[in-house]
Formats: sequence, structure tokens, C-alpha cells
Amino acid sequence: MKFGHQSIINGFGLIMLLSCIQLTVIALREEPPKPQLSAREMQSDLNYLQQHLSQYSASAAASPQRLVSLETQISKARGQLPLGGERQLFAQQLLKVLTAIDDPSARLEDVTAQAYLPIKLRKLDDKWLALTQDNRPLDSEAPFITHIDGLPIALWVAATQAFLPPSLANMVSEQAKYLEMIAMLRREIGLAPSEHCRLTLTDEQGNGHQVNLALTSQPPQALSSNDNEQVSADLQGVFSLHDLSSFNPGNPLGQRLKRSLTSPVTILDLRQAHGAGDELLKMLAQAFSPDIRPPLLAGWPDSLQAVARYKKGPNLRSDYLKPLGFLPPASLSQAEQLQLELLRPHLPEEEPSFSPWQAKFWHLASLPWSYLPRPNRGKLMLLIGPDCRQQCQWVAHFAKTWPDTLVVGEATRGEYGRQQQLTLPNSGFKISFNATQVYDATGKALSGVPTQPDIEQPLDDAVSWENLIALFAPDTNSQAPTSTNTSN
Repeated sequence: MKFGHQSIINGFGLIMLLSCIQLTVIALREEPPKPQLSAREMQSDLNYLQQHLSQYSASAAASPQRLVSLETQISKARGQLPLGGERQLFAQQLLKVLTAIDDPSARLEDVTAQAYLPIKLRKLDDKWLALTQDNRPLDSEAPFITHIDGLPIALWVAATQAFLPPSLANMVSEQAKYLEMIAMLRREIGLAPSEHCRLTLTDEQGNGHQVNLALTSQPPQALSSNDNEQVSADLQGVFSLHDLSSFNPGNPLGQRLKRSLTSPVTILDLRQAHGAGDELLKMLAQAFSPDIRPPLLAGWPDSLQAVARYKKGPNLRSDYLKPLGFLPPASLSQAEQLQLELLRPHLPEEEPSFSPWQAKFWHLASLPWSYLPRPNRGKLMLLIGPDCRQQCQWVAHFAKTWPDTLVVGEATRGEYGRQQQLTLPNSGFKISFNATQVYDATGKALSGVPTQPDIEQPLDDAVSWENLIALFAPDTNSQAPTSTNTSN
């Protein structure tokens, strides 16, 4: 068989193509993070984190004292680097550093403890309940926990403050999350590690006893998430939405939701919703909002919704906030610029470290008009939580003022703007934090201000639809929605 020069060239080309594919696979394959770090690697990561927080964090830039606190926490972390460089112990130092900027939306991914309590803790009035993993009392006759390892529960709660930003320090759900990470708190308090814990349980009268329990290496159960599932809808009236950027009121899911809004009760689960699309907010506002415009601007055809600015930093473009719908003054109409100027006296002064104020508007087509007839509507129940971000946060914010609407769940984190994300080069930890300041159309600060639910509902509890509906809409004759969802 004879081979011409073209066959040889094609053969070499095929070999080169296969080699490129193999090299690409190797390059994209994620190496697992190193379990041990050298002191030099940890010092380098601390320098990297401090530099980026100083450059991009809007929360840190909002107060000179926070920058001083950040430097202090970095110095403390340098002096408390874990012996042997254990990666997860280093993560605990990073958590303490993040508290300095007091950013409720700041996140450090992949933080675990060496051991967890085998129970859940839930606060009831001024006492803490000890619950099993299925949310039943550990001891029905003595349901309250007063001591862990012989130390009062108040001391353990105080230890959680080292890992919480001041704005979240008194949030019970956050305290409970860290109380369960007992190995981390033991190290903070100064107790020796152990594979067991000793709990003191009491009844209402203070009579109790002690129990010894083995610790677990598994973190408590959390709300499950499927990043590939964009939206899902329950045919009985429970809708669960994730990526709001993909929500379309004209597709089958949007049409089902629109029809459901006229039924007695619609339950909308936004506990993990995110994205920049505003179609859901428009739909809900048209059905439930009396008027979402500020009263002083009600006569404008396009009314101001919010203003925002971002912390200037290297490589940030002037259109950094454009994906969220905010435009600089030069891109606004004359009427829109006038509205922005009317608001300026109520906003913080412009600073060199921040961009100029940019504005976002409600447009005529998306506004509900009170004098136009609307279809009959039922009641709306929103489920929210800390992962309700971006456009979901706007929905939760406005829904608090809507009639026939009940907000249930846990508080959000006030994450309206954009997050700056980074990966520490040596430890591989991924960190995100707020890079923007957002104010409403009356000059009230929104960024970092949690939206509180009307009814607290822990995320790790099974939702009792029957009880919620009986409380919210006692006159409805429809059966409670089931929890069987169909994907769209």
C-alpha cells in the first residue's frame, strides 16, 4: 500500500489533534486540594486575600475602621496558623478574617469541621432545644440543652461570634450552624479534641441529666441543590425556581404560574433562586403590588427603582453593573437623569474609591397601574433563605409590602449587587464578597440588609404545607399542595 505526501500530512495532523485533546483534558482536570499547606503558602494566601478585599470589597471600603479591623485580623491569623498546615484549620482562620469586613453575603466555600454534634440545635425563646436529625426531641422529657462538655451553652454561643460578621452575630440560625461544628468551637475555646461530647439536658423546671454521645464526621443535613435543574413546577401549586435569568412568562412553566396566581394559594419556593432576569418580578408585581413606584415619582412614565455603585478596582470596566440593569448617567434620558439628581441629596457623597452612581428604572410596560382592572388573584406564599440572591432578593424585598403575600423561611443576606469572586492560589479556597452598594429610590441602603421572613421556617425542616396554608388562608377549601415536582 503506497502513501502519498498528503496521507502522511493527514496522519500527522490526526496525531497532533489527539495530542491536543489529551493535553486539554489534563489541563482541565481539577487536582484535589492539598490537605497540608506550608507556612509560606498560608502566608501567601493571607496576603492575596487582604489585597483583594482591600481593592474590591464595598463593605470594607464603606468604613475606614473595617480596613483597620481587616489588617488586625490578618495579623492575628498570621500568629495562629495551624501547626502542620492542616487545610481545614486554615479555613477557620480565613472565616475570622472575613468577619472584619462585616459583609453578610461573603462566603467561603468548602469549610468543614473535624467533628460535628450528632444532634441539631434549635432556639426556642431563650432556651436551646436538642433535636435528632429528623427534628424530634433527643429526650422528650428533658428537651433543652444547657451545657456541652460541662460548659454553659451561652459560652459556646459566645464562641460562635469569632466566625460571624457583626451584622449576623445575633442571627439564631447562624449561631446554630456553628454550634454544631463542635471541633472548631472546642479549638476556639481551648478544649482538647475528643470523639465524644457530654450534654446536659433539662426540662422546663431545670431538672435534668447528662448524656454522652459520639461525634460524627458528617455535617448536618442541608437543603439539597441541583445546579443543573433550572426551574421546576408542581402541578398542585408549588413552584420551585432556581435560575431566574431563564424564567420566561410565555413558556409552559410561566403560563402555569400565571394561571396558578388566580387560585386560592400559590407557593413559590425561592430559597435557592438567583440570576439577573426580572421577568418574575414583573409578573408578580402586576398581580400583587398596589404600586411599586416611590410616591414622589409616581407621575413619571419611567420611575427610578434603585441606584448602585461599585468599588473601583483593577480590571473592572465602567459597565460592571450593566448585567444587573444599572446604567451610568451618560446613558440615561434627560428625565431619568433628573430623577437621579433629585435623589442625590439623600445618597452618600461620591467617593474616589467608588464609581459614580448608576441608576435602574421601572419602565412603563412593567408597572402595575392601580386604575386598570386586574384579574382576580389568590394569595402568594414565598419561601426564602440565605441563598435567595440577586433578582430573588428584589422579589423578597418588594413582596414584604404586598397585600395577600406571606414570606416564610430564613432571612436573606441582602445580596442585590454583584459579587467579586477569587480562588486562593495555594489552598484553593473559593471566596466571594460584595463589591457594590445598592440603595432604593428613597435613598435607603439595601446592600447587606437582610429581608426578614414573616414566619421563621428553618431550612432543614420539612415544610408543613397544611399548617402554613391553614394559617395563611384558613378559608381555602383546596387541598394542600404536594411536594412532587416536575422538571421543566
